[in-house]
Amino acid sequence: MNDKLLATTRFYFAQCVFMNNIHYKAYGRLSRTQNKNRYITIGISGITLLVITLHIICLEEKLSDILSVLSYIGMILTASSLIFTMYSREDIGEIKSQHKNIAEEYKELRDEHISLIEVIMSHAEDEKTIRNKAHEIQKWYSSIGKYSPETTYEDYQGAQKGLGLGNNTDEEFTWSDEEINRFLPSSLRISTKS
Repeated sequence: MNDKLLATTRFYFAQCVFMNNIHYKAYGRLSRTQNKNRYITIGISGITLLVITLHIICLEEKLSDILSVLSYIGMILTASSLIFTMYSREDIGEIKSQHKNIAEEYKELRDEHISLIEVIMSHAEDEKTIRNKAHEIQKWYSSIGKYSPETTYEDYQGAQKGLGLGNNTDEEFTWSDEEINRFLPSSLRISTKS
């Protein structure tokens, strides 16, 4: 069987493993941002409720100096709430869901690559059939990437760390046989000895 076909399939298998991981890192990052925004909103609302309560107490006690201060604080909180709402308006939930869906698609594609690697290594089918299958899943890989939401450098680094790939961030889109073998079942690994 063609060694180049096996090498290419292994490369795209590793890419799928990495892309699955990077999109789950993006999902986690957005979940943390969503929770932070939720806590900020709850905090502003709680402080506003406290100011309103103090305002009512000061009205009953006729404490006009404190009322003036509380009025300014109330205006500042209202303005802060509006500004924060405008700032965090983008729908993180939808983007987060897209990352999770894309990660799951890469996981399915990863499994297709594992199956193809097994077929290539076992010589179970003729080369033309295998090449057609490789071409199909390559098109699938390209279409997933085309419609994926953007990830960040933080997501990239998190995926590298999560997969135990070290701190070599210059190694973008290159895979050693040792790295690829770590992601595969032992029966599908290739010898890396020279």
